[in-house]
Amino acid sequence: MNIVMASLATQLLVYSAAWLLMGYGFQLKRKVALLWAAGWFAGACCSLLVYLSGPYIAVNIELAINLLLACCFLLLRQGVDVYTGHTSPRWEFVGVLGGMLAVEMLRQLGADWMLPRVGLFSLIVCWPLGATVWQMFKFLRQHHQNTRRQILLIVSPLLVTMALFAIRFLLAAWGGSLDSMQFNQGTAFDLSVTLVLLVMLGSFNFSLASLVLGEVIERLRTLSHTDQLTGLANRRVMMRRLDEEHARCQRGGQRYSVIMLDLDYFKRVNDTHGHTVGDQVLQGVAQVFRNCQRATDTLARTGGEEFMLLLPMTDEAGATVQAQRICQAVRDARLPSDVGPLSVTVSLGLASVLAHDTSANAVVTRADAALYQAKAAGRDRVVASIETDAHL
Repeated sequence: MNIVMASLATQLLVYSAAWLLMGYGFQLKRKVALLWAAGWFAGACCSLLVYLSGPYIAVNIELAINLLLACCFLLLRQGVDVYTGHTSPRWEFVGVLGGMLAVEMLRQLGADWMLPRVGLFSLIVCWPLGATVWQMFKFLRQHHQNTRRQILLIVSPLLVTMALFAIRFLLAAWGGSLDSMQFNQGTAFDLSVTLVLLVMLGSFNFSLASLVLGEVIERLRTLSHTDQLTGLANRRVMMRRLDEEHARCQRGGQRYSVIMLDLDYFKRVNDTHGHTVGDQVLQGVAQVFRNCQRATDTLARTGGEEFMLLLPMTDEAGATVQAQRICQAVRDARLPSDVGPLSVTVSLGLASVLAHDTSANAVVTRADAALYQAKAAGRDRVVASIETDAHL
């Protein structure tokens, strides 16, 4: 039994060191890393006390063990709260520590109170675990693209750990001798529970790592799909959406249109006010574009001061109306910046898919040519592609 407890203590110390490394070496939120490292360290100290206590655990040592175990789960839960941006009410932590004092008071009343003591201790330990499960479930559902089955897999170690304490209470209720004073003697139940707990704590640590890894993956996915300055889709996303829309058009004859947008004389803004103000103008214009787009449209920044808008199920007439609306909205906008509100204009070229278009690139090429015509004609205007063909 002592070998198992020594292994458990070593395992938890490794987890503690690993989270410290993550916090200070890999830019994980430092407070989160410290809380998780402290939690696993408290668990390691708990296991170490059991290992060093000998055949029987003194009453004061058992109290320390129980407190360390409760602190372990509380600290881990607090780390999850900080990571997910949730704030737990302070009374919960006060209640847990107060419950530990109540457990000690029940101990002083004698062996007749063992069952209430085991039940209260199980409740105290399971409370932070259950709250952690619920908080992780909500966070994973809201911020990551996980199915319920995937989430259940991530939180299952916590559920199994809670089940172990529940089983311990039920066995005590049925007359089993589970007093922790005899824990270190290595009964079959104690040994089995400790081995399972060894696996579950490792899985629990994997759950915490999955929480972090899921956000990293989500962040990388966002970076790969999003223009960092404006928050719009990037060129890669737009090209994929164009291909999808063209394939839908070929299957069902659904027309679509493309609008190319380019800010007029944007270089003057950068030269006059600096690139910081230029970035603010781009962000302001992107917001104007966003306000004008429909829910089914795809809006992307394709480079510099150039943007593209894909309008599904829209013919040339509908695209022209939308483009004129955008042109007027930009003309009327007063864009906030460090040098005060600024006004800019935009040139737009548009094209709709034609029967002979073999790919979306043909539509984009015509829209781009129409944009150059708009700029050559004096800017701040909408020009539609003049090439026609039989309607789809």
